[in-house]
Amino acid sequence: MNRTSGKSKDYLIGGLIGGVIGAATALLLAPKSGKELRSDLAATEGGQYICQKANELKQKSEEINEQCQATTAEISDKMAEQYSLIRENISILKEKLMAAQTEIIEELEEELEDK
Repeated sequence: MNRTSGKSKDYLIGGLIGGVIGAATALLLAPKSGKELRSDLAATEGGQYICQKANELKQKSEEINEQCQATTAEISDKMAEQYSLIRENISILKEKLMAAQTEIIEELEEELEDK
């Protein structure tokens, strides 16, 4: 193993250990539980503003979701219609091709019989 990969490995291990120690320290030294902190924040003017904006964003995201679903359904219907038209056109082209092929074969047979 070369020196560079050894240093990288040591750095990664140190970062992971530091992250675990930091998370444990934050949990142990937190002044309030999450529930208490959220209720305190909601009681402030800034907290109420944030809650209001969060509700507005939720409503907008629901509206956008509904619009996306409607648009998806519309696109799906159009694609199904186009697929049906394409299949119909392919069938018509196959019939024409078969008829043309049969006609060419008959003409070639007639030419061969004449010679």
